[in-house]
Amino acid sequence: MEFHNYNKSLEVASKVPLMFVDASLGRGVFEGEEAARETGIQLTKEQIISIMKYEALGLSLPVQLQDVIAYLNYGAGDDGGVGLKAEDFLRTFVTTYEHAQTWSPLRDRIKLTGEQLKIFAGTIQSIGGNILAVYNGHPAAAYLDAHNISSIEEFLKFKAQFPDIPDIELPPDDIPDIKYYLEQLLGRVKKSHGDAEQVKAELKIFGDTLHGKVVPEIKLRLSFIEKNTYQQDIKLLQAEIDERAARIDELNAEYGELVKKAVLAGATLNLGGLILGIYYGVNAEKIRKQRNELRVEQAAANQRMASKSQTLSSLNRVRDDFQNLSYVAIEADLATENLRLVWSALKEYIDESFLFISDVVEATSLRRFIGNLRSVISPWEKIQVSSDELIKVFMEAEREYSGSRLVFLNGIEMTMQAQILESDFDMSRLREYDAVVQNSNTHAQMLFQKYNFLQEPVVSMNALARAISNSLLPVRENAQSSRIGLDSSHRRLQSLKLDLHDPRYEDEYEDICFDIEKELGGASQKLSSLTEETSTLRNGFNQRFDRTLAKQWLVAQQKDLAFAEEQKGSADERVSVLKEQMKSIREAINAIEEAGVEKIGEEAQLTLEKLKALGLAPPQIQIAMLALETLKKLVEGIGHAISYLNMLAAYKTLEARAADYKRQADGYAIDVEIAKGKIDLISTLEALDDGRLDFVNEFNKLLADTEKFNREFKQDKTQPVEDRLDVAITRIVEIVDYLNLIQR
Repeated sequence: MEFHNYNKSLEVASKVPLMFVDASLGRGVFEGEEAARETGIQLTKEQIISIMKYEALGLSLPVQLQDVIAYLNYGAGDDGGVGLKAEDFLRTFVTTYEHAQTWSPLRDRIKLTGEQLKIFAGTIQSIGGNILAVYNGHPAAAYLDAHNISSIEEFLKFKAQFPDIPDIELPPDDIPDIKYYLEQLLGRVKKSHGDAEQVKAELKIFGDTLHGKVVPEIKLRLSFIEKNTYQQDIKLLQAEIDERAARIDELNAEYGELVKKAVLAGATLNLGGLILGIYYGVNAEKIRKQRNELRVEQAAANQRMASKSQTLSSLNRVRDDFQNLSYVAIEADLATENLRLVWSALKEYIDESFLFISDVVEATSLRRFIGNLRSVISPWEKIQVSSDELIKVFMEAEREYSGSRLVFLNGIEMTMQAQILESDFDMSRLREYDAVVQNSNTHAQMLFQKYNFLQEPVVSMNALARAISNSLLPVRENAQSSRIGLDSSHRRLQSLKLDLHDPRYEDEYEDICFDIEKELGGASQKLSSLTEETSTLRNGFNQRFDRTLAKQWLVAQQKDLAFAEEQKGSADERVSVLKEQMKSIREAINAIEEAGVEKIGEEAQLTLEKLKALGLAPPQIQIAMLALETLKKLVEGIGHAISYLNMLAAYKTLEARAADYKRQADGYAIDVEIAKGKIDLISTLEALDDGRLDFVNEFNKLLADTEKFNREFKQDKTQPVEDRLDVAITRIVEIVDYLNLIQR
């Protein structure tokens, strides 16, 4: 009978789910050890609740354009601008909603797999018990146990001395029973392998989409919200409204004065008075028309102000919602990463069991088979209890969440109690550098969409940022996979060490040494694979930002900025100076109108004598004469003979000129904002590259550590296997502790 395949499979099967469940519930890795309950190595109800909160928020999002428009509630005529349009939010909401929909069926499959694990635990106890019952019921079993007979050779020697003892051949009826039981075991392991593979694949899709698509999309939209310009737009619009209101007040005064003069002139009832009255009436109508046009503009501006104010208020509300959504999504992302690690551990253990149970190479000793078989029942009793606890994590999370509001509770951070090995690598620093890269990348994406600048570098650095972000989970998964494999090697090497020094197995010395060599080689291969996988990840971070080109871009944009700021300053100054000059001209016009321009006639040249004839006070005459000189300088072709009508026409010309200067200033203000945005983008890409360099430097420490472990485990077979065994057992414990820090 061949025992080799079943010996290995039963050893692994007896430990696989127990170690998985223990790890997920925060219990020890090695027998007798107590594992610290730290974030990243366990599956807690808080982590499941965080995913449930994400699901609830995601499914509550509006996913129809009209619903999104109603949710945003922008002011009339406002669309939010680049990155803030309803279509932009719709894309974010649909992405999140569709992803959140996938959690419920995935959760059900995880729970179902947990239930199946529990059932498998009961089945394996039954199978193991039945196989042992067949063995224990054999007449030769008592002799084998009593005399520590562990191989066919030992039994034949013993039987030569005592011919009367029963033969070890199984009755024909027992052979089908054992074959049936072992086939049942094989079937259960295969089914667990398939179930774990399916859950792992679905979790990967869920986690990759959340981490690589949903969270970045939410962060990008939040960045646009936080950088919106509505507050600045409202400030500028308010200044425009105030300025127009002052002009309307001036026109109201002019209109009232002209109407008054028209009435007084008409009251004289003579031809000259009637003509003058008509003249005043015509001018008053012109003023009224101009005033009404400004009122229409003012009403439109007030509507724009109300609209922008409403949009700003809505964006402030939406910002709060997105900050909450971003927090929930990030928490769910971290929880999903931990959940993936738990199931990766399950998959690793079952893979190992599956490989052993399928690897029929040679027959093994009766000692190994029966010893492992007897160890099956006890662990699986614990597995049955632990599986219940695992399922309860989901049940408790669902019960607690269903009875609570969407309020986030602060998690408990656990402090590492020991410094493992001599290593400069720090997983927390690696995460910090990744955060710098991702934040810079989000800001760069927002600036690119806003200013459409440096497309190729932005796309390239975005790919780099994604590679960095997507490397963290594989780092943890690789560490976990290696840790699981080394755990198994550690247990088997310890067991082989005991066998090596057990007098009962002296005849199997060569076989035991062969097994030790094979196990040491397996451990070495695991570390070699870890180094290779870490190196492959590292090669994905080689993309660099061209700092030489960046300097050239920066110089060009700084020149554009300096020019735009200079031109804007010049235009602003012209507007300011011109308005101050127009103010004195307006005062002169008002003084002449109040004195009664009809006394000298509107077309009469305004000289010192004419101004005195109007009865103006000396200060008013001084203002009027200064205004006349100002007009001669400012208005080309006005000539030296300036009448009241010339003064009014020239004032309107200056108003148009001031408006033109204002438009120029506003245009240069946009140029300033664009240049600053482009400079910000260049600086952001440099910051992203700085974060990449920090990340790579830290990652290189991890790679150096794995290379060091790999070198240490290269087997020098010129050294006695016993010496290498002791060193390996000690070193594996240290490396496993190191890997535990990474996977957490």
